[in-house]
Amino acid sequence: MVRNMFNRLYDAIKNKSALVLSLGIVSFTAMAESTITEAEFVDQGIANAKVYKEFAARGDKNAAVSSLTVFECGKVQSPDRSHWSPGVDVNVAHKMVASCYLLKHGDDYMVWDTGIPAPVANMKDGLSIAGGKINLFLDTPFPVLLKEYGVEPTDVKYLGLSHMHADHTGNANVFTNATWFIQEVEYNAAFGELAPKLNFNPKTYDKLDQNKVVKLNGYHDVFGDGSAVIIPAPGHTPGHQILFVNLESGPIILSGDLWHFTSNYTNERVPGFNFDMEQTRASIRLVDALAKVSGAKILIQHDHERNEHVPHAPDSIH
Repeated sequence: MVRNMFNRLYDAIKNKSALVLSLGIVSFTAMAESTITEAEFVDQGIANAKVYKEFAARGDKNAAVSSLTVFECGKVQSPDRSHWSPGVDVNVAHKMVASCYLLKHGDDYMVWDTGIPAPVANMKDGLSIAGGKINLFLDTPFPVLLKEYGVEPTDVKYLGLSHMHADHTGNANVFTNATWFIQEVEYNAAFGELAPKLNFNPKTYDKLDQNKVVKLNGYHDVFGDGSAVIIPAPGHTPGHQILFVNLESGPIILSGDLWHFTSNYTNERVPGFNFDMEQTRASIRLVDALAKVSGAKILIQHDHERNEHVPHAPDSIH
C-alpha cells in the first residue's frame, strides 16, 4: 500500500499535477525537473516515511524545550556570492552570519554550534580564508556571550555540532564538560586523514572529552521526550546533521549548512564544494518534507536577512 502511494505520487510530480505543485514544497517542484528514477523515489519515500513514523511516535507529543536563545557568533563576507551558488550571482558581494544556539530543557542546557573561533575577535581586519573568497569577522566570542547571558560553558550538559567546519566548531573546546553528539561518519572524518580535505580544523575541537562523545548512526532524541531530535542530513559534509526543536510556540529546524541563504533554499541550489551534491539534494528533500509535515519553521543559520527577524539574546524563543 505504501509503495503504491509513492508510485502514484511520483507520477503526479512528474506530470506536474497542479495539486502537488500547489503544495509549494521545494523538493516536489525541483523533482519534477530532476532525473531521479521512479524506483529511487519510491525507495527513498518509503525510507523517509519510516523515519517520520518513528519520529512522530517517540516521546510526549506535548514535550517542549522551554527556550531557544540565538546568539550572533560572527559575520561572514564574500566578494562573490556564487561561491555558494555556482553560476549564479557571480562577483556579487554577499554577507552572512554565524549563529549559535542555547536550548534550555528543565535544568539542562544544550548548545548547538559554537561559531567563529574566539581569536578572530582580536584580528582588526578579520580572517581571510579560501583565497579571499570568505572573510570572517567577530565582535564578541560565543563563550563571552554565554557568560553575559548568565550561563557558564561548564553549565552546558549537551553539545551538538551540525558539522565540523570551523565556523561551527570554533569554540567547541570550551565545552569539555558536555556530552557531545556527532554522526560516526563525521567523527571518523574529523579525526582522520579526510579532515584537511574537508577543511576541518582539529585545533577547534581537539580538547573535547573523548569519553563523552556519542557517535550516532541516525537520529537521536537528546532529552528522551522528543523535544529536541538530531537528524542526519549528510552531503555538505559526510555526517552533517540538523536539529529539530519543539517549542511551545511551534517546532523549529536548525538547518546547519544544508542551505546558506534563502535563494539557495528557494531554488534548491547546492554549493559545488559540498562533499556529496546528490546526497545533499536527498537531505534537502527529506528536511523540506519534514518541515511541511510537521509545520516546523526552518532557521537558515547563516542567512543574514532572515536572522535580522529572529529574536537574539538576551531575548529567547519559547
